[in-house]
Amino acid sequence: MNTLLTTTSDTDTGLPKWQKPEKIAGRVVLLGLAGAAVYYWGVILPFLVDMVFNSVKLGIGLGALFVLFLLVTNKRIQAGLWYAGQRVLRSVAGIFVNTDPIGIMQDYIKNTEQEARKMDAEVTNIEGAHELVKRKLAANTAQMKEYLALASSATRQNEKDMAESYASRAAQLEDYNKRLQPMATTTANVSVVMRQILKAALRQIDGSKFKVNLLKDEYELVKRTSSGMRAAMNILRGDPDKKYFFDLATDRVAQDMAQQLGQIKQAMRYSQEFVKEMDIQNGVMSEKGQALLTKYQNGDFNAVLNEKPQAQQSFAATKKASDDAYSSLLD
Repeated sequence: MNTLLTTTSDTDTGLPKWQKPEKIAGRVVLLGLAGAAVYYWGVILPFLVDMVFNSVKLGIGLGALFVLFLLVTNKRIQAGLWYAGQRVLRSVAGIFVNTDPIGIMQDYIKNTEQEARKMDAEVTNIEGAHELVKRKLAANTAQMKEYLALASSATRQNEKDMAESYASRAAQLEDYNKRLQPMATTTANVSVVMRQILKAALRQIDGSKFKVNLLKDEYELVKRTSSGMRAAMNILRGDPDKKYFFDLATDRVAQDMAQQLGQIKQAMRYSQEFVKEMDIQNGVMSEKGQALLTKYQNGDFNAVLNEKPQAQQSFAATKKASDDAYSSLLD
């Protein structure tokens, strides 16, 4: 009894074990653990840091593996990356090359205009060369006439050597002019032809500018109209990707609603059966209670208890039953 009381009293104190008489040993152990942690902190801290960084690296590696798995298995992600790559490459190419159709035509017209300006400069050079040839021919013709006059004068003065010298120079100038004359004709013809080509090119450039400007305006109008019609078609037909997810969401909602409705019908069926059973039991108990109440009101208490009245035993019978009970205990 004393042991039981002592144990019960110690348990009822509710104090933790380290506050009992052995609390000194517990404190010593805790201080030892704290001292060991402080002493080995230089070893524990790098271990914790490595563990954290290795965990981060492990998470990054698992994420990369998951992304690679999606790239290998998911067709939608592959298609999206393919189109994104094409868009990026097209944007990069647009930095160096004009990919706009109108821009390409405008660049062509600019290049043609540059070539026309170069041609105009070349025609000017050819016309300048033709002018030089004409001046050279005129100068040679004048010099030739002068040499012939000198030769005639030397002949009249019986200076044959001088006359032959001046006549020879006049002959050289004549031969020089004969060689320059085709060049003069060629430069004149080339300059005329090039001027005609330049005029035709300028007319073609003006026509190209008009055509490009017209196409630009038409293209802008068509793009705006197409953008509006695309918005209308998106409303009427819907975006295929978004419509796919919309159909999935609709099917999922329908399935959830069907499942919940089935659960509701099942719960209603069970509750209806339970209510019917309870109504039957309540009706039966109500009838039994009404019958018992009627009997009780009639004064038949034993009938209420559903017991029969016991017969009165004699004193001798009672004494004999008591003796038999005690004798059975002693046995």
